[in-house]
This record gives sequence, structure tokens and C-alpha cells, in this order.
Amino acid sequence: MAKLKRSLFIGLGGTGLKSILHTKKRFIDTYGEIPPMTAFLAFDTDGDSINVSLDSHLGDKKISLDNSEFVYIQVKGPQQVLKQQPELFDFVPQVNRDLLVNLSDGAGQVRSNGRFATHFNYGAIENAIQSKLTSILNADSIANEKFKVNGNDVEINMMFSVAGGTGSGTFLDIAYIVKEVSKSINANVGVSTIAFAILPDVFNAMMNGPAMANVLPNGYGAFYDLDYLMHQNYDKKPLEIKYANKTIQVESPPFDLVFTINNSDKNANTYTKVNDLSELIGLAMFTGASELSGGMSSSYDNVKTVIAGGSMKVANKHSWACGLGLSELYYDGNKLGNIYAHKASVSIINNLIAAETDSFNLDDIFITDAKIRENNGDENNDLIDSLLSANPKIQYSFIQDEKSVENEIKAYLGNVSESAKTDIEDNFNSKETDVNKKLNDFVIEHINKPYGVGNVERFLNALTKHVNLFLNEMKEERDEKHNNDELFRNQLNQTISELKDLGFMQRKLGSTLKNTKSDVIQSVNLVAGNIHEHIRRQYAITFFNNLLLTIDKEYTKVKDIKYKLKKVAEDCESQFIGLQNQINEEPKKFVKELHRDFVNTVVVLDEDISVGDYIKSFSSHTNDKGIFNFAEISDKLIKDSFWGFSKELPKALEFRNRKIDDVLSTYTPEKLNEMIKELITKSNPLWSYNYQGHVVSRQHHEAFIVGVPNSNNSVFVKDNLFVNLLEANQKADFNSTNMDDRIVIYRMEATVPIYAVSNMPLYGEKSKISNISHHIDANWLLRMQRENFDIYPTKREDHNLEYWVTGFIYDFIKFDGEKYMAYSEEQGDPIEDYWIELGHYRDEAFDDFKRRKLQEEFKRMIDAKINALGETENQKLIKEVTTGTNYNENFSKKNFDNNDLKDSKMIKVRELFSDEINFVKKVLAV
Repeated sequence: MAKLKRSLFIGLGGTGLKSILHTKKRFIDTYGEIPPMTAFLAFDTDGDSINVSLDSHLGDKKISLDNSEFVYIQVKGPQQVLKQQPELFDFVPQVNRDLLVNLSDGAGQVRSNGRFATHFNYGAIENAIQSKLTSILNADSIANEKFKVNGNDVEINMMFSVAGGTGSGTFLDIAYIVKEVSKSINANVGVSTIAFAILPDVFNAMMNGPAMANVLPNGYGAFYDLDYLMHQNYDKKPLEIKYANKTIQVESPPFDLVFTINNSDKNANTYTKVNDLSELIGLAMFTGASELSGGMSSSYDNVKTVIAGGSMKVANKHSWACGLGLSELYYDGNKLGNIYAHKASVSIINNLIAAETDSFNLDDIFITDAKIRENNGDENNDLIDSLLSANPKIQYSFIQDEKSVENEIKAYLGNVSESAKTDIEDNFNSKETDVNKKLNDFVIEHINKPYGVGNVERFLNALTKHVNLFLNEMKEERDEKHNNDELFRNQLNQTISELKDLGFMQRKLGSTLKNTKSDVIQSVNLVAGNIHEHIRRQYAITFFNNLLLTIDKEYTKVKDIKYKLKKVAEDCESQFIGLQNQINEEPKKFVKELHRDFVNTVVVLDEDISVGDYIKSFSSHTNDKGIFNFAEISDKLIKDSFWGFSKELPKALEFRNRKIDDVLSTYTPEKLNEMIKELITKSNPLWSYNYQGHVVSRQHHEAFIVGVPNSNNSVFVKDNLFVNLLEANQKADFNSTNMDDRIVIYRMEATVPIYAVSNMPLYGEKSKISNISHHIDANWLLRMQRENFDIYPTKREDHNLEYWVTGFIYDFIKFDGEKYMAYSEEQGDPIEDYWIELGHYRDEAFDDFKRRKLQEEFKRMIDAKINALGETENQKLIKEVTTGTNYNENFSKKNFDNNDLKDSKMIKVRELFSDEINFVKKVLAV
């Protein structure tokens, strides 16, 4: 039974919606359904957002939000609304009011527009949140054998981007509406709110130009507003949020925890697609609510303690921004099993449509059994003998009256012809019915065997050739019998004339008369026998022509079956090739797919499959025609029959049911260490930070919550494989997830003041030159200004020495052989490649550096250089600089020997150089 935390996932704007959709997908893929203690809710100014869907891991199912999970916060005619209720919307900055256009297709990347939509739709928003919280709290009352509630508290996860208009403009209001609604919850139920905020950089990576003009300043405005609320002294006059029918007193910070998520980590591994970040955050939110929730809660509590304790505070700035990283080791045995099943289906089909080398005698077997062989003249007369005897049953044996012998013979031959036709009609119909049934039975019997379709196709081709051979022989013999009829009748007429022409004496001589009569009788019987032979062949011709039509019908069905099987095989091949391509395509940066190592081992051997078993399996669900039914059913039903059989094959089940720990146990310890190191690297938090000259003596709080199938016997837990690879300040908490196909590493780093989050200075610069306001409330902004609030620490320090030293390290200051030079695009001449002269003596050059006030420009350039290097490479560089005498000897770019510093005229240079080395050893090395 899964033990899950009560969780509400709220997505704001398009990015937030996609993130909670990924979370919803994780729940469905893992548990097959949405647990009752879990709910989803999205708010957007774009009504089309509800149509966004994801493919489920479980078959062809599409995952999307239903109507109860989406609130369309549109505003039609916002200018008119503003005019009608100016006091309600007086928070809209004056400079942004002309930007209030029809809020039905998004907020136009204007934060105050997103907030306007929130205030206009306050009632619907409040009701939706109330409804979802109520359903979560009622989870205990729902009888469920699969899920159990973990604790009484409710966790609200809010996901948004700070770059656009809707998410960035609504997140503060939605947070306080959640708090307001939560007041009605039972006092024993705690409610915590956690924010996941995507920084603007990923949008800049995706697209440039006017469409992205607001994303960076929006990020600055969003965090400036949030930072003010996180620093607010709520004992003073509180802020208020006024809605149409309610005023909310802002009495506490909006969030308990805030994760700021950039598109790169300290190693400069960069995400260029916002959907990848949405998926990562979706997994993070799922992880926090899943069986890992116990370990997550403990880590969250530790972070809250760090924040409350103020140990990471910088000057007057609270540290509240947290970093989040996540990696996942995933073994998709289901996908490998599906590849095997589709390959097995192709193998079975290829077997069915191929012909056996020893299947050439099927036509002879059938011809013999059906008794229709007609070849080599009278050597084989199986068919015609079954239709009619070669001679009449009653032979013409004596002449009753010589005088009327002609009439007598004519009557006899007429009776012979009529009797023959009557007899052959009955025999023909019976024979045709019997042979047609035998043919159909023969086809059904042999098509439902290994190589059946191919064998039967070959059989019908060969049978057609035989029947045509028989048919041609019958036609030749019919023509021969037709010619014989004239010959035999002439001979009969001659013998009759001889009989009539006998004289008296010849009649008296008995032997002459007797011989003549015998000749007439013989001639009559020759004609009668020829009549039978002609009729037999005439009907045989009809029989064989009809049989060719019947064979052609059977052949058409078999060809249709073969065509359908080929189509199904092609589809199955496309399926497994598609799955292989999915596995082999570039993986998500935070995922290591273990099944990649095994995709090329998915091979179907002949001994692994039994075509006969498939045929039995299919035939058991149909009538006794088995595969012959394929001619009458759809391709989909045929494909489903193969899928239903192949997916249950032992090898397919072996791939599908294999657990990740079983897979990991096949790797060497060296390979496992390499894998774990890779996962730790992949879990690096997606952020970096720069205290911009302020020194923080304490290490950050860093925690790993590792979700393994079973913490008692996981490969990662045994022999401390994972723990041994962590640094001294890193701790790991292992939790059982009962998910046998993956291991999840959730990594938290806390905390820094928001100004220290990388690129915040750039956001601020872009905000300064923007033509609109990037704050959501003009009244709040005025209060911030009157209180002299600043996102940066108010205590300004002289960082000239820091940037003088780091200028040498990062190559923005050099000695050209005569004088020290500093790089400055603001003060330098382009012709001189922006290098400016500072002086020959180091102390004079430093004084000139300070006089020129290069500190701010150097800070920006060095921050950019650090970001370009990535935190890991930068740390390597700093370690090299601070080791031993490396700065003195290799990085200082000094124009003197240390012995020169003993000269009295170098006293100021000595003092400065001593300060530089002290800075390197006591500050930079910390």
C-alpha cells in the first residue's frame, strides 16, 4: 500500500500547467490512477492550455487536465473593467494600463496583466482551491486498498515561471488566496506552501528578439516583489490585497520554501527547452508527495530551520532561495519487453508467410485424396471415373427386329445419352461439393500450421497448374471423342447397310448373318461408349473450370491473409524500431536510462517462440478455421492477437518484470561507482550563485533524498556504495519507494539571498532600461521605495581589492612590459581594444583603478566569466590560484621580483602585494 502525502499541485501559466501535467503523468504511470489524497489545479489566461496533453507510459493513453482541474482566468474588455472599478484595480502601474488588452489568449508577458486577471476571477479561483483542498482532506473517508494518507498535513506545491505574464503575475496572489482558504481547515491540519520558480534564462535560450524583451526584467520584478514579502516586518502595518468581496491581510511570507530553478547547473550543463525543466519539476513535485515524502519533509524542515536561524543571512538580507536538482536512474523493462514482443510477432508472421522446403508435395497429396487426377491419357482417370462409367450400364447385345433396326438403335443411343446426362449431373454435383469441401478443409488444416500461409500459397499455385494441365487434357480428349463419334457412327451406318443388303442365301447361312449382326452391335456399343466418354470429359472440363474459380477464391483469401500479415509485421517492425529509437535518442539531462545498455540484447531466437502455440492461442478464441479467419477480420484485430500472445511470452515477461536492483547487480563495482558519480553530477541543483563580494563563512545545507525500491537491500545502499562517493558536508537519506523500475535522487541546496542567484544583476540591468513596470502592485512599489527597500544588501563595501586581484586572475588586468593595463569597454578606446593605461608601479596602477571606479564593470565582467566557465571549472581555477605560491608566481602578473620589495621605494607596492596575497589566502580560498 502506497503511503502518500496530501498534496495539491497548482500550475500557473503555460509553464506551470505543463509541470503539474508531468506530475499527474508520474502518478498515473506509477500507480495507474490519481490517488484520492492528491489533486491538481491550473490557472491560465490562455484557454487553449487545457488542450495540452502528454503520452502515458501505459499504452496509448493521453494524460491531460479535466475541466475541474483548469480555471480559465480570462478578462474580456479589461479597459472597460478598469474604468468601471478603478479603486479595485488601482494596483495596476500607470505605465502598464495601456497594455491591458483582451486577456483571453495570455497576459502578453506583462505581470500586472496576470494579476489583473487574478483579481477579476477571484471568486472562481477561491472556489476551485476550496474544492480541491476539501477533496484532499476527505481522502481518509474513501475506502481504498492501494493508498494510505501519510500524516494530517497538506502540502501545496505551486509551479510557475517568473518570465511571463500569467505565472509571474499571479503567483503571489494565489499563494495568499491559498493561505486564506486554508484558514477554514481543521486546526490540527498544517498547510505548507512550496514554490517552484523557473528563472527566465531558458526562455532566452529558446528564442531571442522582441518576443523575449520582458522575460529578464519580469524575473527581476517578480523576485524583487517576493523578496520584499519574505523580508516584511509583519508586526508593522500589514499589506492588504483587496478583491471585490474580500480583503486579505498579508500577515506572513507567501511561501515556506522557494526553489529557484535555472536552466544550467554549476558545471554549465544547460537545458535549452522549457518542457525539459517542466518535466524535471514535475518529477520533483511527484517525488515530494510519493513514498519519499517522509525524507522530503525532514529535509524541508531542516531548510526551514536554516532560513529561520538566519545563519546564511548576508548583511540585512535573508537567505530564502533554495536550489533543486534531481536525477533518475530508470530501467524501462516494459519498453524492452514490448520491443521483444513486437519482434516476436514479426518472427511468427515471417514464419507463417514463408514456405517450407518440403511443402512441394501438398498438391499431389490433395489431388490423390480428392481423386481428381487426370493426366497421361487413360493412366489416370480419377475424376471422370468418379463422374460416370466409361460404358453404359446396359450394353446393346441383340437386334430384336432387323426391319426396324435403325429405329431400335436410335432409341437405344438416345436412352444412353439421356441416362448418362442424368447420372453425371448427380455425380457431378456431389463430386464438386465434396472436392470443394476437401479443398477448404485442406487449406484450413495446412494454413494453421507453421509456415502455413506460405505453404498454402505454394500449394494453391501448384494445384492451379495441375488443374490446368488436367483441363487441357480433358479438352484434347473431348475433341478426340467428338471426332470419334462421327467415325463410329459412319461405321455403324455401314454395318446397318451391310445387314440390310444381305441376300436370301446369306441369311440362310447363319454364320454370315450372325457376324453381320455382331458387327452392328459392336458398332452401336462403340458409339454408346464414345457418348459416355465425351460426356465425361465435357463435365470434367466444367468441373475443372469451376475448380479453378474455387481455387482462385481460396488463393485470393490466402493472398489477402498474407497481405494483412505483412502489414501487421511492418507495423510491428515500426513499433519496435520506434521504441529502439526512443531509447537511443538523446536522453534528458537528469535521467540515466539503464535500459539503453540492454536494447541491443533484445533478440528473438527460433527456439524461444512456438508458432503452433500462437495458432492454438488464436484458434481458441475463434472457430476451427483459425488463421483462415484473418481474411474476414480487420488488421487491428490481427495485430491485437499477435500482441496478446507475444507480450506474454516468457522472454517478454522476463524483460518486463526484471527489477532495477537485479539489473544493477550485473554490473561490476567499478561500473556502479561510475554510474553513481554520473547520477550525483546529474543531480547538481539547477542554479549557481555569486555573493558579489559578500563573504559567507558557513557551508550551504545540502541534502540527498534517495528513493530506492527497498532501502533494506538496494544495491545503492549495500556497502555504502552511494554514501562513500559523497563529500564530507553531504548527507544522504534513503527511502523505500516500492517502485522497482527506478532510483530517484532528489537534491536540495540551501540557501542564498535572492540577489546572489546568478544572473540577477543582468535581470536588474534589463529592468532599468525597460519602458514598463515589472512590478505587480504600484502601491507596494511606492511603499518599498519609501522604506528604502533594496534587493541587495544595504551595507555597501569597498570591493576594489577583490576586483583588482580577480582582474589579474580572469585576465582583465595585465602588465604589457611597461605599464599595467585594465580592460574596460566603458572607458577604453575601441582602437586600443578597450585597454586603458593604469601606471608603471603597481600601487599607482591600483590607485588609478580605484579612481576610475571600475569596480561595478569588473563585477559584471567577472560574473559573466564565472558563468561561462561553470562553477566546477571556476572552483578548479580558484583552487589552483590559492594553492601554495601560485598567485604570487603564476597569476599576479607582477613586474618585479619579491627581492625588489625590500627597496624603500617599493614600500607601497609591498603593502599592496601583501594585501593581495592575504585576500587570496584568507578570503578567496575560503
